[in-house]
Amino acid sequence: MLKELSKYVVIGIAAGIVAYLFTAKESVSINVANSNQKEVITASNSYNEIYRSVKDSVVTINTDRGRGSGVIITDQGHIVTNEHVINGAKKIRIITSDNISYPASIVGVDKITDIALLKSSYIGKALTFSDSSKVKIGDIVLAIGNPFGVGQTLTQGIISRTNSGHITANPLDEFLQSDAAINPGNSGGAMVNLSGNLIGINTMNLSIGGGSDGIGLAVPSNLVRKITEQIIKYGRAVRGYVGLSALDTSDGVLITNVVDGGPAYSSGLKNNDVIISINNREINNIREVVKIVASLEVEEEISVTFRRNGELIQSTIKVAAMPETHKTIKR
Repeated sequence: MLKELSKYVVIGIAAGIVAYLFTAKESVSINVANSNQKEVITASNSYNEIYRSVKDSVVTINTDRGRGSGVIITDQGHIVTNEHVINGAKKIRIITSDNISYPASIVGVDKITDIALLKSSYIGKALTFSDSSKVKIGDIVLAIGNPFGVGQTLTQGIISRTNSGHITANPLDEFLQSDAAINPGNSGGAMVNLSGNLIGINTMNLSIGGGSDGIGLAVPSNLVRKITEQIIKYGRAVRGYVGLSALDTSDGVLITNVVDGGPAYSSGLKNNDVIISINNREINNIREVVKIVASLEVEEEISVTFRRNGELIQSTIKVAAMPETHKTIKR
């Protein structure tokens, strides 16, 4: 996952959906913590009370290709895990904290965020989502999962970095970084705060020797919630699309290709235009473009200022729905 980001990026990712574009598959609610809730810090020297409150919400994922962890997020049997945990699997089972096994099926996956949603007949306790945007460096966190298949374990650490992107080849990567031990098998498990609420899904560790070197990464709960809600409703993550390719140059973000008939084409953008700003925010590189577009909803309009032959021009682009087969990154 540490490949160098290609300079060529097809810009067109936007989180968000328009309800009338797709027919909802089902309506399911995800528990979200009160934003004013204060973390409960135990008076004793043990985190056992927190562990007991969340252990039944974390399951082991067994497949014909490997093992990982998962988190129950609804009262209708939905379990979130990492996409790489179930990738290529033909058979999937979950094992509960009391060692009972149930078959599970894939509801949908999103490779871009490494999130997969499963469903089983087991109706367990759903973990409550916390607002990951409020996580701060130095916050104490607990990681729960099944490393190396030894059984459910708890590790403790602090948040080392927030919004820890630029780690994978994906321009939309976003992680919480912690020094809590995360090992193979922990993937898909829960990272919780001292209130026992979910702040992230453990995804991977960065290591020289393959062990836990104190750099563990988790997908933030806000991103997990957004993706899983979309999968529950529509069967997939629905993103926006503007239809152009660009690369970073010393003069700015240079457009190299505008897709015929796409939103950027309709707005008047052409090859060799240089993007200066989006919605009055100065643009310095492609990643900034992708991040801004990713925050928009389908059908939302953005104002783009670009330079053409020395002249500054402003145009408006209406974000469209990205085709399912569209590739975000050229590798």
